[in-house]
Amino acid sequence: MAPRLRVFAETADWRRLSSAEVLGALASRGLQLVLAVRDDDDPLPVVAAARTAGVSVALWPMIADAQGRWASCANAEAFADHARGQLRRLVDADAAPDELCIDLEPPLPMVRRMIDRDGRWDGIVGDRTKGTAELARLIADAGAHGIASWGAVVPMILSDRPSAPSWQRILGTPVDALPLQQVCVMLYTSLMVGYARGTLRRADAEYLLASGAQRARERWGPRASVALGAVGRGALGDEAVYGDIEELRADVALARAAGIDDLALFDLGGVLQRPRPEAWLDAFADPSSPATPPRASRRGRMIWWMSAALSRAAALRAPKITRT
Repeated sequence: MAPRLRVFAETADWRRLSSAEVLGALASRGLQLVLAVRDDDDPLPVVAAARTAGVSVALWPMIADAQGRWASCANAEAFADHARGQLRRLVDADAAPDELCIDLEPPLPMVRRMIDRDGRWDGIVGDRTKGTAELARLIADAGAHGIASWGAVVPMILSDRPSAPSWQRILGTPVDALPLQQVCVMLYTSLMVGYARGTLRRADAEYLLASGAQRARERWGPRASVALGAVGRGALGDEAVYGDIEELRADVALARAAGIDDLALFDLGGVLQRPRPEAWLDAFADPSSPATPPRASRRGRMIWWMSAALSRAAALRAPKITRT
């Protein structure tokens, strides 16, 4: 059975990741290590140490920032080549990871411009059909070695109708077209509040998390997963993070109350920088936190309405496909 609790590791020092202290903390709580791997990284020492400690590992490939960092139709070939190379290195060393995490997001430079609100939208460059096929081949190649693939995805796609995946087309992230074992929606409450620049409060973000988790459950059933955070900063460098551990406890309870039992936490590097990091891992792994329903949020409902309206408008403008 696939691990149900995962911890992303994008910023943590690999020497500390390989330590008995950290791997023991993950193993004792049944947490999968989702290891970010860049072009020049050699993940073998970390994967080997994790295996010895009994910790499941998901490989989380990332390419150069200028190429987009994460997977999309804009860089599918470069991303797949990098991921295959890293998987081949581990398979040849008899240290294959348990899973492959494909982070499906628009290219990093585009995300940065969206957050900075500079008014430019260049659109996704690349052939969507070819990009989707390339990522599907990567998943098949991993599967040939017994490695299951799952995706980390942006929350806007929850506003797409299954028959009209407009946000997936706009962002170049073909989620529904890929045979992913799990679909992990990144519902980071701290980022919702931080990047809203005062427009959203913590209560609004809790509503968006709870309703987003429910939407994911309704859409993907047992394949639905939710990523919570953020405990530490990531690629963008200015991510807002949890103010205290109680915010994480509340998020875990809300996601579980929505029927999600496959959870991921971002980011282990941030956890290890906090006082008493074990307490943060305990809060994430505790299944008993009671959840109170989030308060209704007009701002939250408006965000979902606007996201769905944009998806429908994009569907109307999309070229019609004649089926024969």
